[in-house]
Amino acid sequence: MVDSLIFIHYVAIILVEIRQLQTIYTIKILRSPDGQSRTYSIGQLSVQRAAVLCLEWYYRDFPVYNPYLENAIHRKSNKVSQSNMSANKYKVYDVDGPLGGPAGGDSLTEQKSKAIFAAAARRRDAGHNERYYEEQEYERRVAKRKSRLLTAAEESFTHIKRLREESGPAIPMDSKEAADAIFPSMARALQKFLRVTRQQPAYTIEMIMEHLARCVNYDMSPKAFLEEFLYPGQVINHPKQTCEEEAWSLVSETFLSRGIDNGTQFVLKKSDISLLCVVKQMPYFNISEKVLESQDRFVLRLNSETSV
Repeated sequence: MVDSLIFIHYVAIILVEIRQLQTIYTIKILRSPDGQSRTYSIGQLSVQRAAVLCLEWYYRDFPVYNPYLENAIHRKSNKVSQSNMSANKYKVYDVDGPLGGPAGGDSLTEQKSKAIFAAAARRRDAGHNERYYEEQEYERRVAKRKSRLLTAAEESFTHIKRLREESGPAIPMDSKEAADAIFPSMARALQKFLRVTRQQPAYTIEMIMEHLARCVNYDMSPKAFLEEFLYPGQVINHPKQTCEEEAWSLVSETFLSRGIDNGTQFVLKKSDISLLCVVKQMPYFNISEKVLESQDRFVLRLNSETSV
């Protein structure tokens, strides 16, 4: 009896694992507030297990969200849009006396509303243009700081190579001392780049020096050293990300122990980040076989207008 129960238990475990491997649904993960999204294939799982998989995919595939960068780019345009929302600043004066009436066309109230809406539309269009030019100006500033940082890093790493190639007497240094020696020549360029990209809260001087010493110790290139700052990468690689426990809250109208189905939705929240997960069932593919006839013959038809 005990052996039978153990056998049934293991068979159930195998069936559950097989159902997870078979692709039945697709799940779309949408991040708020920046709108990044990814779509993945998923098998038959419970809502709780699907939420865990979504978090694993999120930390592995999603780029790092920088709230300071979003606020920095659209700060002025947001102020313009907020000012456009207040329509009380517009006033309409009737200098010709009362208009309208039974046969006088539009009333004064309607004309006042049209004038207010027209002025607000003009201000709104100006806000859109200002936002566009702000984004273009920001991209230009980032490209400028990036080129200066690359030049400074290449020059700094060149000094290390020169010290290694010199055959004369030299003071031996370890990787940390070498990093301390070359960092001042590119510190200003790196500081300005981190400031314009709003990455200063994510890095400390100790973290930067440790990363530089590691790159010097393993003879890495300047671009390899700057990769962490130029391309922030995924969430799991963020410098502030630790291997400790991450607290998320799960909001779902479906019970967490129930299996997911077509149309299942749930939200994962952590501070100002929300992940909306929507499940959609994969369609049934009906593929019919068509035999290629090898006895087909082709005829070339020529007419008077055909060019030869």
